[in-house]
Amino acid sequence: MFKGLGCILILISSSLLGYAKGQEVCQRLKELEELKRIFVLLKKELEYTRAPIAELLSKLAQKAEGTYKPWLEELSRELEEKRDRTFMEIWKSSIEENLSEIRMNSEVLEELISVGNNLGYSENIELYLEKLEFVIRDTREETKIKKKLYQSVGVMGGTFLIILLL
Repeated sequence: MFKGLGCILILISSSLLGYAKGQEVCQRLKELEELKRIFVLLKKELEYTRAPIAELLSKLAQKAEGTYKPWLEELSRELEEKRDRTFMEIWKSSIEENLSEIRMNSEVLEELISVGNNLGYSENIELYLEKLEFVIRDTREETKIKKKLYQSVGVMGGTFLIILLL
């Protein structure tokens, strides 16, 4: 009886572990889509309001979700204070400090840092959005594959462990 209960618990826990790992992969895709949404809003705000960038980022922080909200709030606050630093220095340091725990690869973070060089021009934001769309498309395909893989490995790993223990 205890062996059967132990086997069931092993199978459930390994399956849940595979499911959790699959959800982590999905979270990366959600973060990329949220970043795209933020830059679409920023582009529209730049085109229509022509407000100062600190004010725009403050507005975006109110609309942002997840890990981007504190980043945008701090970036806006630092831009208002400035403290003898250039916009690019503030932009880069805020990304490195606030977005370090995000699940993006280094290539996407480097692109995000470089877009700060010409953030005031909507054409540059449009170019960044196109690059981001390619990354999202690739990540979406990768997510489907990896999610199924992690879930399958979780179930098969639990089954293998049960067989080893019996």
